[in-house]
Amino acid sequence: MTAPDDHAIQLRNVSKVYRIPAKGRESFLGSMTVMFDALLGNYGKRHGTFRQFDALEPLDVMIGRGESMAIVGRNGSGKSTLLQIIAGTLRATTGTVQVNGSLCALLELGSGFNPEFTGMENIYLNGAMLGLERKRIENKLEDILAFAEIGEFVDQPVRTYSSGMRLRLAFAVITAVDPEILIIDEALSVGDAFFQSRCVRWLEDYLERGNTFICVSHDMFMIQRLCRRGIVLDDGRKAFEGDISDAANLYYRLHGKGAKVGGRLLDKDEPADEEDKDDEDDLVSVKDEAGWWLLNLRIKERTGNQQVTIEKVWTQPNLQEGIPSGKWLKVKIQVRAREPIELFHFGFGFRDRSGQLIGGYHSFYEEKSVAIESAGQGKIITCEFKLDLKPQMYLLVIGLAINHTADDWQDLDCIWDCAKVLVTGQETFWGLAPLPMRGFTAEDL
Repeated sequence: MTAPDDHAIQLRNVSKVYRIPAKGRESFLGSMTVMFDALLGNYGKRHGTFRQFDALEPLDVMIGRGESMAIVGRNGSGKSTLLQIIAGTLRATTGTVQVNGSLCALLELGSGFNPEFTGMENIYLNGAMLGLERKRIENKLEDILAFAEIGEFVDQPVRTYSSGMRLRLAFAVITAVDPEILIIDEALSVGDAFFQSRCVRWLEDYLERGNTFICVSHDMFMIQRLCRRGIVLDDGRKAFEGDISDAANLYYRLHGKGAKVGGRLLDKDEPADEEDKDDEDDLVSVKDEAGWWLLNLRIKERTGNQQVTIEKVWTQPNLQEGIPSGKWLKVKIQVRAREPIELFHFGFGFRDRSGQLIGGYHSFYEEKSVAIESAGQGKIITCEFKLDLKPQMYLLVIGLAINHTADDWQDLDCIWDCAKVLVTGQETFWGLAPLPMRGFTAEDL
């Protein structure tokens, strides 16, 4: 079946339900009972033999031609199930799936490869499975090998490859197929940085040619670069569908420890901008006698267990008046502890409108921390940093955390996008932020 001409993919009332052994049926005796029931024609009729697990609740999705869509959510939310249904490798329990155009999916890494065959043999095998004739594979072989860059390993069995090498080979074959619809499930996460960059550049060119792209990833930076729309799944149901920056923000909130989205999830048909409507007109700063501007914080997204909470935030100068690029910004926050805490870290960050974290300050990296000795005690934390940022609008993030390592932490209190920061002036550097340089010379030969 094909979808209407203006849609590449159309899902209506699609769901996936699994029948899994009921409690007590995981044992050997339970398994034997199920087997004898099947032999006697009573499979599933015995009360309590199975229970229903809703991996994906009924949902509707329409993806237009040339659209780029990301599917995000926590582990176990149903993302891969949905992709497999779209790709046709998994049958839906209910509903219809309609596809208009040639489709290629990179789901389980290396799933189309025979591990005993060499890389070269798998190029022909995988290409044939994806609909390429042998002659076209031969014509594209030089380009495939150049993209994969696995050298002499192309003549070795794929079972000897690392996951990164299998990704290189699989993605290189896809570039030769050049389908109208491409689906990728987390595959790029195993590649090295240089190969990931090459894949992203190819995908950007692929999208510029009017093709359709659907992906699953936990890398919010990458999907916001490649996708314009997003679907957020939570416990098998569609929590949100809309602009990719809104989808990424909701993903962060769902992923935060103790996080809630305004006390609830968005309904599946409810637009995000109704929940997070911009009320900047109400956010008027007030100046005190010491010259500090007290921010009227926009608190729509807050994560953490609130063992220590952020009560007030001041800045110098006034954020609403704009701050020239390269100038210094002073920030002062008042916090209060619900109970004693030995140490915690604090940080300030700036995100752009797409939700990407551009930069900021975090006391963990400077080995600075704060302690509060008694319940109910407050502290004033002050710092100053230079706004070496490209002139544009940013959103301020303020957070407190404990158990901090280089790649993990636990939020105490984090207020996301609590105020707008307008950086003004002329661009005096290339990109979003400058890189200090020294030792520049130019000498005659």
